Amino acid sequence: MTKKVTPYDWFVIRYTDLGYKSMNDFANKKGFHKSSLSRYFRMERSMPAYYLVALCYALEVTPNELLTAIGEYKPRKA
Repeated sequence: MTKKVTPYDWFVIRYTDLGYKSMNDFANKKGFHKSSLSRYFRMERSMPAYYLVALCYALEVTPNELLTAIGEYKPRKA
């Protein structure tokens, strides 16, 4: 049985794949607040739209990929 990847796990995997050593490293280099990133990806706070767009660029993903990762978008089945 495969363990479901949490939004936070997805985020850690993504920034690590991009070469960042930690969330602090990613936050500092990309201009985000570490505490905000933690709250958004632990699903403790809703992510504002402007933040979502900036994160898409920083994480090099599409909005659909990011929204799917945090559980806010579920593609329709054909």
